[in-house]
Amino acid sequence: MTKLEELRRELAHLPPAHPERRTAVVPAMQALQAEYGHLDDAAVAEVADLTGLSTTEVEELATFYSLIYRRPPGRHVLQVCDSVCCGLRGADRLLATAEKTNGVPLGEVTPDGALSVLPSICLGLCDRAPAALLDGEALGPLDEAALAALLGRLRGGE
Repeated sequence: MTKLEELRRELAHLPPAHPERRTAVVPAMQALQAEYGHLDDAAVAEVADLTGLSTTEVEELATFYSLIYRRPPGRHVLQVCDSVCCGLRGADRLLATAEKTNGVPLGEVTPDGALSVLPSICLGLCDRAPAALLDGEALGPLDEAALAALLGRLRGGE
């Protein structure tokens, strides 16, 4: 049974107006993203139906959380923290290096579909600043040379 099926089963036992149904919005978005790779408009509508929120409310939450993707990402996703702590330690240089190395703006997928680099407001990795997540795995502290080498490996040899 998938995580989404488990969630549906749990929510089926709650009365429709029960407030706990709304707390399932993030797990529902995560489950659908795990299943489809991103949260398209149909998935947003499904989350709204599951949780009792409007599609607008789900869309607002989906665009707020940096770990929810509204468009298909690359095969690898690198999220570079650009919060205050990482910013003070060179996150802006890392993001510029990523753009230059990949040849596409931040948030876009490389032409080969291998990689998306996304700025993220906070990854909770202040002790590793400047930090990043690669496919959910914490990295850091990073410098421009290490980042360029990592991006080259991801684009070249996966």
